[in-house]
Amino acid sequence: MGSLQTFQEFTSGARPQGGTIRELVLGRVTNVISKKRPLLAFLKGTGEVTNTYVESLTDVLPARAHNAVVEDYTYTAQDSVQPSRHFTHTQSLYASGQVTDTARAVGRYGMSDPYTYQVNKKLQSVLNDLEHTCHRGSAASGETNVPRQFNGLLNIPGATTMTAMSGVTLTEGVFIDLLQAFVDNNYDVDVTRTFVNSWLKRTISEYSTKNTFNIPTDARTQILNIERHNSDFGDVDIVYTQDQLKSATKHGDTNSLVFVDGDHLSLGWLRPLKVEPLARDGTRDRFQISGEVTLVYDTAVAVGGATQVSDYINAT
Repeated sequence: MGSLQTFQEFTSGARPQGGTIRELVLGRVTNVISKKRPLLAFLKGTGEVTNTYVESLTDVLPARAHNAVVEDYTYTAQDSVQPSRHFTHTQSLYASGQVTDTARAVGRYGMSDPYTYQVNKKLQSVLNDLEHTCHRGSAASGETNVPRQFNGLLNIPGATTMTAMSGVTLTEGVFIDLLQAFVDNNYDVDVTRTFVNSWLKRTISEYSTKNTFNIPTDARTQILNIERHNSDFGDVDIVYTQDQLKSATKHGDTNSLVFVDGDHLSLGWLRPLKVEPLARDGTRDRFQISGEVTLVYDTAVAVGGATQVSDYINAT
């Protein structure tokens, strides 16, 4: 009796090693790294800057007072307060790559041209880095061998309502206290969006004060998330991002959240992102991606929030 031809030509848990079975590779490449960049999508229309050192002017009105004078009041010189300056640096972004002639000549699954694929992959990586820097960047400058960096939202100097809370639990009361801090400063800013990590997104979604849910009886849908929080101090969109500080475990105390008024934030490009093919080097094609940008804030008080907070998630 002859031997039976079966599919047992695969090694355990691995690709086939020889044999007659033809492999099947689907004609697509799935990049599993997230390309969600909610802050870049939120920033108002980007503009140009013309220097690596970018300054903005902020002015304030005098504190409110009764302002009552007698009828025959005569001229009295009053102090004039000049606008104050704050600054940021531009930061150079860069990525590069190369693809050999052989790599471009051989047939491939999931891509028509590996050069084009690598250019797009590096471009997406640069944009991810920019999103990350806009959240967490810390300003640096110095000699020409020190890369300039700009401050992200968590490190903007003068953001008086950005608070280190040393492990305070983010209950709804604490969340509203942070929102109230903007109002109590009496500045012309309004919190329109809050960027939070996954622990704090779950925390806010468990707030239940005066919530009303209207669900059709046939929907059979349980609503477990809050996308917008309404309080005495305005409507605030709650936006998840992976670029805020996050504790390694539930109930950790190294989380952060950022409140912003988007009317006062933008990206300032000194050199817009540019993809350039470089001169051929032997039998390969090279490219580089470069740009120079900073996070422009008209006023530092348009940013606030908290660091070192603990989430508040039910044990279930």
